[in-house]
Amino acid sequence: MDEAYEVSDLTIVETDWIRSWVVALVKAGKSPRTIHRKVSVYRTFVKYARRQGHMASNPTESIVLPKLEKRMPEVVPEHAMNKLFSEEVFAFDWQGRRDRSMIALLYETGIRMSELIGLKVGDINGARKELRVYGKGRKERVLPLLPATLESIMQHVMDRPVGGDDLFVTDAGSSLYPSFVYRRVNYYLGEVSSLQQCSPHVLRHTFATHLLNRGAELAAVKDLLGHASLSSTQVYTQHTTARLKEFHNASPLNKRSTGE
Repeated sequence: MDEAYEVSDLTIVETDWIRSWVVALVKAGKSPRTIHRKVSVYRTFVKYARRQGHMASNPTESIVLPKLEKRMPEVVPEHAMNKLFSEEVFAFDWQGRRDRSMIALLYETGIRMSELIGLKVGDINGARKELRVYGKGRKERVLPLLPATLESIMQHVMDRPVGGDDLFVTDAGSSLYPSFVYRRVNYYLGEVSSLQQCSPHVLRHTFATHLLNRGAELAAVKDLLGHASLSSTQVYTQHTTARLKEFHNASPLNKRSTGE
């Protein structure tokens, strides 16, 4: 596809042209992820053009792209998470307790950031030490809470200067929003970890991986995460398998087999 083409020319692209373009990108040494991204941009244009009636068919429909390698989710080490909650990283005011409670919930329950933002005060059952969460499709699940986390949440609710149904609020007392949660998580994880991506979703990965490393059943982790199928949960076994290989390589049996 020549860069000299005008936008209007994109509506006359044929499948063979896309296929040749993909082959050229492969020969040029472009990574599979880069190729997927480039083709995805054109696919987005095609969807728009078809909605507007400028294209009758989708020339990318039968295109086979290079297989993507599965990326292992980034995970915060256990010692770093222990350091975060054992040392005086969080302030002792209501904002500090809010931040500690939010990060504790993300790490100790594996909830999604959207689920955290949607939490209401009524979703906490203090007597049963449980949290009610509404996941994708408003599917409800009930998760256990650790005593320290429950205490932190209740103290936060009592001390914050505003009321309302939202379990967590911003410094200004308004409802949480994604960038606010991301900034708080990024700041605290950056205090104890050298990971380049310190997002709320990393804590979800960390939750699942740490549970599996400690022997939790995959089906149980699936239910806690609110996954619809085991296939979505199995990605977290990559870290567990890698960890087992490290232990195996360090085993005396391994040294004996090599004659050391």
